[in-house]
Amino acid sequence: TYSKELFTVPKNLYIIGTLFIWVIVIFISSKFLNSQQRHMMIILLITLSLGQEIIDDILRWNAGVWSVANDLPLHMCGFSLITSIYALYTKSQTAFELSYFWGLGGALQAIITPDPDRFPLDMSIFWNFLSHGIIILNVLWLIVIENMRCRRGSLLNMILITNAGVFIISFLNSFLGGNYWFICQKPSGESPFIISEWPLYFIGFEMFGILVLGLFYIPMIILRRKRVQFAVR
Repeated sequence: TYSKELFTVPKNLYIIGTLFIWVIVIFISSKFLNSQQRHMMIILLITLSLGQEIIDDILRWNAGVWSVANDLPLHMCGFSLITSIYALYTKSQTAFELSYFWGLGGALQAIITPDPDRFPLDMSIFWNFLSHGIIILNVLWLIVIENMRCRRGSLLNMILITNAGVFIISFLNSFLGGNYWFICQKPSGESPFIISEWPLYFIGFEMFGILVLGLFYIPMIILRRKRVQFAVR
């Protein structure tokens, strides 16, 4: 099992590498690919998104560490991966908004403050950045290549949906014996917003969650009001 020390040593290099991949993929796709080639890129992104999830499950199963309590795609990032795939394929506005708020908020935090307990295999740190990096790449594609924007009122909708999700997931945790959405136990990753123990850390979670959703909504307000459309070849 990877320790926190092993996670922190190469973390900055992985962050730089992940950022580089985001920029290169979006830049090349917007400036040099035609519509047919971009369609093939969408198929590639969907395949990679699904493939890495399936391979991760297979690796965990073969290692004897896979369980319904920990490894179903019921975390916020798992949901946002599914919704981002659906948005890539259908251009669904609702799926995009779920992917935008949950994907950016959850996946970015997982990249900046990774939780080593979530990735117990030898490829732990690589899989942390792959699984969360692909979510953000999908969302960036939808924003830049597809020029999708969050609607007015989407922030309030997401706050309500997220809190309703906590309520539903808490029942699933009771049934499965899991800790999805970190409702039953705080994550082991280092974060300044994880204060105290259960259930007091929920206060920081709630405040931080609303703050993050609000911050991510600001770029959408600017893009929408200024009617910004990214130039795609």
